[in-house]
Amino acid sequence: MLTSRFLTQLAGITGLAVLGLALSHWLLPIGYALPFSIITLVLFLGICVALFFLGRRSAGAENRMLFSNVFLAATIAKMFLCGMLVVGYVILAEPTSKLFIVPFFWLYLVYTGFEVYFLMKLSAIVASPRETAKR
Repeated sequence: MLTSRFLTQLAGITGLAVLGLALSHWLLPIGYALPFSIITLVLFLGICVALFFLGRRSAGAENRMLFSNVFLAATIAKMFLCGMLVVGYVILAEPTSKLFIVPFFWLYLVYTGFEVYFLMKLSAIVASPRETAKR
């Protein structure tokens, strides 16, 4: 996958994510959680960009297991960061309701789906036909 194609698709996904955020903040009484939603959006955007470049670099590596290791480490790191973000927000901001989690889950769903998509495209580099023919 080319970097320009990835960035174009990321912009489209981010537009969809922002639309969902705007809709959830408009329909639900969660105006207090707007900073949390923006921080979450920026975090997931950064994770996607970092994972794309790490995945692209590891997909072409000589060690065929490197791509899997990068994917696994990124998944664990993302889950840890998300947990820290939500728990930190609950402890520090003491939100009045639990509805603040709705935009978070929307963003998590959108960006995780996109990560799966572009990582599947990148994994084609790891399982190239030339390599599978050697087995």
